[in-house]
Amino acid sequence: MNQKELSPHHIELTSSEIGALWASYMSESASKPVLLYFNQIVEDSEIKELIDTALAKCTEHIATLTKFFAKEKYPLPIGFSERDVNMDAPRLFSDSFILYFIRNFGKAAIAADGMALTMSARKDIRELYYHYLTEACEVEDMAKEIELSKGLFVRTPYLSKPDKATMVDHQGFLRGWFGERRTLTATEISHISMNYSNNALGKTLLMGFSQTAATEELRSHFVRGINIAGSIMETLRRLLEECSLPSPTTWDTEVTDSTVSPFSDKLMLFHVNSLNAIGLGNIGGSLALSLRRDLSAKYLKMMKDIGSYAEDSANIMIKNNWFERPPQAMNREYITKQH
Repeated sequence: MNQKELSPHHIELTSSEIGALWASYMSESASKPVLLYFNQIVEDSEIKELIDTALAKCTEHIATLTKFFAKEKYPLPIGFSERDVNMDAPRLFSDSFILYFIRNFGKAAIAADGMALTMSARKDIRELYYHYLTEACEVEDMAKEIELSKGLFVRTPYLSKPDKATMVDHQGFLRGWFGERRTLTATEISHISMNYSNNALGKTLLMGFSQTAATEELRSHFVRGINIAGSIMETLRRLLEECSLPSPTTWDTEVTDSTVSPFSDKLMLFHVNSLNAIGLGNIGGSLALSLRRDLSAKYLKMMKDIGSYAEDSANIMIKNNWFERPPQAMNREYITKQH
């Protein structure tokens, strides 16, 4: 995409805009080593074509973002590079899991780019994120089509059709603690299924990370994440079973027995932190759209567990000097005291 030159009356970037550009660079630079490794081990030709497409877009995004930081005279983030991937590592994940991972990568980009677009004011930034949003939709749709063609797409449960539209006539519709509970609404089912699938994917990724991490601290931390994801999946599975609905599939068998890590510990932990952030955002949205009180309580507990795990993940990154400082406001109080 051709970017217009900055006007003589240069408009400075807002906090939302620089924050979005910084997060995009970190995400893209963390995704490229993973896509390079996937491209090395993939066997299915359709999935390889998807990886090639995603990798080309990722490389172009990094180059464009680098130019933006240079134009704005803002320090380029350190991010990640090809030093964070071991291209000689044997296969750790199956082609099917690679396909699921890239589709999830596309879904996350749609959410992030869409938010960046709505929060940006400067025209060149809006054009950039409109372009990125369109490309994220293309990658997600391409991955979905491949899943459908191979019978791998995980559909949410079907519902029977009512005879007519009706109104809720009793406050028991909100009840969930005691007595008879109403069945789940279509929106509640879709969010339960989404959170189940996201945690299933995260659990599988953590399984691969836990058996290849270099340190015992990280291996134990990843195993803890596996247990949290498993507990969340069990809670959500029970909710679906209460309404005689099936649970989405899992991908535990999509991890090989390799103990050679394709990725640096820093990169693996960054991706775990990203999954934590996505999980918290998704569950927060599910909480807002779920009307049964017991669902709200369950989602709040999940947010507490994931939040605690995310904080410990961040502390490990800080301890190992892996936590790159994001753009932040000036500390006026500190400056005053130093004067």
